[in-house]
Amino acid sequence: MTRLAIMSDLHIDSNAFGTFELETLIQTLKARKIDQLHLAGDISNDFYGRSQTFIDRLSQDFQVSYNLGNHDMLGLSEQEISSQDLQVQSIGSSQLVSLAGWYDYSFVPQLSLDQHLKNKNNFWFDRRLKRAKSDPLITQDLLERLKEALQGLAGPILVAMHFVPHQVFLFEHPYFRRFNAFMGSQAFHQVFLDFGVKEVVFGHLHHRYKRRLIDGIGYQAKPLGYIREWQLTQNFFKDFPQYQIPESYRLHKRYNAVRDLPEFEAYKEKYLAQEFDQAMTIFEL
Repeated sequence: MTRLAIMSDLHIDSNAFGTFELETLIQTLKARKIDQLHLAGDISNDFYGRSQTFIDRLSQDFQVSYNLGNHDMLGLSEQEISSQDLQVQSIGSSQLVSLAGWYDYSFVPQLSLDQHLKNKNNFWFDRRLKRAKSDPLITQDLLERLKEALQGLAGPILVAMHFVPHQVFLFEHPYFRRFNAFMGSQAFHQVFLDFGVKEVVFGHLHHRYKRRLIDGIGYQAKPLGYIREWQLTQNFFKDFPQYQIPESYRLHKRYNAVRDLPEFEAYKEKYLAQEFDQAMTIFEL
């Protein structure tokens, strides 16, 4: 029996992972008796620098696998992205299929292609990536490769991916709604349904969802996300309301106001292991 933990969106550069964070993560994984760790994208913005060193260190204690997220693709060529995408590995009698996923704007059909491209080029991180094709074509090609990979797999199929595979998980906030175009595609759910996938773990949205059964497929997401979004950071402001700012909805500004406080550093040290534990999806395979 293998205990597999899936984590996503660690963003170790943005979250300033140092020795304490790394060792706390390792000890948390050991406490949960994890044998294998899969990182489902957005490890950092520097794959060959920060991410690879991080993976190498974790590999000293666990079997580690990963798939890319959009942040991991920064600075990578299309060939490098493709060579690391869509992996299949057997774990016991189960098959772990991992891929980044992508998006085709279909989650926001009311906007035109020009509007999607304008939003992407003005606001979205992926404008910094050098992809070889349009987003819909990248998604179409990946879906075909996914079908080929799933064809004939024996045993229960577990999928780990970065992007969002079903519309029910999208944010409906008026400001954010236009950015749902870059979250993923419902077409992935249809492929999973066609090929009998049993479980899917994803990230990207920085929002944690308990397991939800949709058309017989179990979906869940427990991304770590940015420290300004963490549960421990939210709890800090509840326990220390004197540090709350009037614009509490501005998470970046709110976090920057306390990040260097001794009280926050002590709070983080106390609750970091709990935060990591809450960001793990664990399977026994």
